[in-house]
Order: sequence, then C-alpha cells, then structure tokens
Amino acid sequence: MSPQPDPPPNPPTDPARDPGASPHGVPEADPGAASSGWGPPPPGWDQRPPPSGGSAHAGAPSRTGSQPGAPFAPAAKPGVLELRPLGFADLLDATFAVVRRAPLPTVANAILIQLVPALLCLFLVQRLDGSVLGIERLLGDAAAIPSSAAWEPGTWAGIFEESWQFYAGAGAVLLAVQLLANVLVVGPTTVAGMRAVLGLGTGWGQGLALCGAAMLRIAGWNLLLGLGAVLLLGLLGAGAFLLAGAVGFPAAILALLAVVLVLMVGGLWIGIRLSLVPTLLVARGTGTLRAIKSSWSLARGSWWRILGILLVVVVVLGILEGLLSQLVSAVGAELVGANGTLATWITLGVVANALVGALGLVLGQLMLVMLQVDLRIRNERLDLALGAEALDPASHPIPGRFAPMR
Repeated sequence: MSPQPDPPPNPPTDPARDPGASPHGVPEADPGAASSGWGPPPPGWDQRPPPSGGSAHAGAPSRTGSQPGAPFAPAAKPGVLELRPLGFADLLDATFAVVRRAPLPTVANAILIQLVPALLCLFLVQRLDGSVLGIERLLGDAAAIPSSAAWEPGTWAGIFEESWQFYAGAGAVLLAVQLLANVLVVGPTTVAGMRAVLGLGTGWGQGLALCGAAMLRIAGWNLLLGLGAVLLLGLLGAGAFLLAGAVGFPAAILALLAVVLVLMVGGLWIGIRLSLVPTLLVARGTGTLRAIKSSWSLARGSWWRILGILLVVVVVLGILEGLLSQLVSAVGAELVGANGTLATWITLGVVANALVGALGLVLGQLMLVMLQVDLRIRNERLDLALGAEALDPASHPIPGRFAPMR
C-alpha cells in the first residue's frame, strides 16, 4: 500500500473576506456582547501581554492568546483613571488627581464662591448680635421672676433692631446666594473631572463656559428639591395638627415620628437613585427629565454599592474637615492672640467654615463624577467611546458627552 498523502494545510484566513476573523488570527469578540455591560472585571487585568501580543483597538482590553481565559492587557489610561470598571481606591485616587491637575476650577473656584454666602452670613450675625444678647437677658429675667415684664406685649419686639421683613428677606437672600454658590461649584468641578479622564487640563473661565447652560438646569433641579422639601414639611405639620385635635397630642407625635421614619427610608432610597442627576446634567448636557431617567437607570443594581461609597466619602471628608478646622483654629489663635475680640473670632470661624465646606463640596462632587464614569463604563461601555475620543481629545470639550445612553 502506498502511503496516504498528508492532508493539505488549512488555507490562511483573509480578514477582508472573513469579517469574523481578526488580523492576528484571533477570533473577534461578539459585538452583541458589549451591550450586556462589563460585569466584574475579568481576570488578568494586571498582567501585561508578551511583546508579540497586541490589539487592533486602542483603549479597549484585548486577549493576548487564543485560549479561553487568557489574560487581558491593562486598559488604557489617557488621564486620571483607567478605562475599565473601577474600585473604590481607583475612584479616590482619581478624585485627588483631578484636584492636582485642575486646582483653579475646583478648589480655588469653590473657596472664592463659598466666601460670598459666608460673608453674608457674617453680616447677619453681626446685625443679630444685640438681639441675641437681649433675648438671653429677657429669658433670664423671665426664669427668675415669672411675673416679669419679659412676657408683656411689645417687650420682644423692642429688642430687634430691624423689622421682621428685614430678617425674612435677608434669610431668603442668603438661601438664594447659597443655592447659586452650589451651582457655580458643581458645574466647573464636573467639567474639570470629565476632562481629566482624558488628561485634558481645564482653566477657570473654560470650566465656567463649558457648563453655562447646564448650571441653569442644576439651579432648577435644586430649586425643585427645595420646594418639594418645603411642601412635604408643610403637609407633615398640617397632618400632625389635625391628628392632634382628633386623637390627642401624644398619639399625634408618635404617628408623626413613624411617618417621618418611613419618609426618611424612602427618601434615602430615592436620593441614592437620583444622586447623579446634577453630574449628568453637565456630563451629558441633557435635559432634567433625561438626566433623572439616566441616573435612575445607572443606579439600578448598584444601590448598595453607591450607598457604601458615599458613606465612606462622608467619613473621609468629615475627618479632613475636622483636621482642617483644627489647623485653621490654631493658625487663627497664633495670629489673633488672646486679646482678639468676639467679632474677630466670629469672622475667623465663618471664614474657616467656608474654606472647609468648599473643600468638602469639591471632593464630594469629584467623587460623584468618577462614580458616574464607572457606572457608565459598566452599563453603557463608556470606555469604548472614551478610547476613541482619546485619539483626538481636543475635539471633545467634555469627554463622553455624546456617548450612547442606556
């Protein structure tokens, strides 16, 4: 018998004729798999491929071998974070990296803006100083002598230097200024955070210009939340008053506490689901309703994770604010000395609170920005859009703004 000839080798695959093959002979991933989200990061993120490996797609993870479970090359890092699902350490590192890259539109902007409501509050405290002392004196007289003239009509009105309209108007102006200050901090901070994802710097005026239209929507969103809170408190007060007349004061108080507890739990759940709305108003440039829908969708399945991250952030910010308050107090004591007046110490305290509050607001907002990027990577494959934009970052003033939405 003559020996059987060897079977012919498999012909090479032509990528132009076979769209299912890659140029390196590695099967391409199913395009439909991208819509299902990242899920947990695949194994081998920290393992680098051999020199012969590679990928035809920049910014996206690629296999270094044809075997299932082969390690993935590290994700691209064009800016302050890698384009992959992020852990808490990644989020925290990216938050402080943005502050180092863009201090003007973040920390410096927040400090200067937060000083405005702080100085207004200082003005009100000084105007109320004499009234507060008068109230304390009258309360002391009323406690010592029950029949004192402290309870006679007109006595309380005499201790206030201004009319009640002045104090009511000043309080309303203070709330409006604080609302405006919050908007002027959240907008530029979000822009700086998104641009830092692709390694882009952000100037002070640039940060304000890129979020001009979105800041109006943020102000409207904050106003809507404030009106909702006032309406809810009014309904609770009216309900408690009516219930007290029907079943008595003690029962009404117990019922009110139960209702408040239920509302707190429900408010926490809704608040976590909507925590990304201000960030998305800037990052996506969409309307309020679209941002609400997007935030609600992104938080689905990640409620406990978002809550845990935000709680840790609150603890970290609380520690930082405490340390900064102690530092400012020590520096103030050295500068003012023991002979400082009460007005000087009040001014120092108001300025210190403004500085600490500005830093906390910036760091908290930057953490929300990075958390939003992480959730969009997991749910919408934002990493692919950012990887493509990284090839020409100057053409994308706010990275990821026109990425596909869920």
